[in-house]
Amino acid sequence: MSLAGWTEIIFIILLAFIIIGPKDLPKILFTVGRFLQTLRRLSDEFMAEFETIHHLKELEDEKKKRQ
Repeated sequence: MSLAGWTEIIFIILLAFIIIGPKDLPKILFTVGRFLQTLRRLSDEFMAEFETIHHLKELEDEKKKRQ
């Protein structure tokens, strides 16, 4: 799942530290973290809906086979 190596990650962190500054960096990282958490939760809900639909379709197919 790693899209970047350690050197790229360190470079991005240093660049963010220089551009944003040490004072606002924790606030921004917290906001980004909450956004990613919300995005992950929405993704999980979306996948759960597809799994439910798939399961219902399988049950429907089994019911048709029995009849």
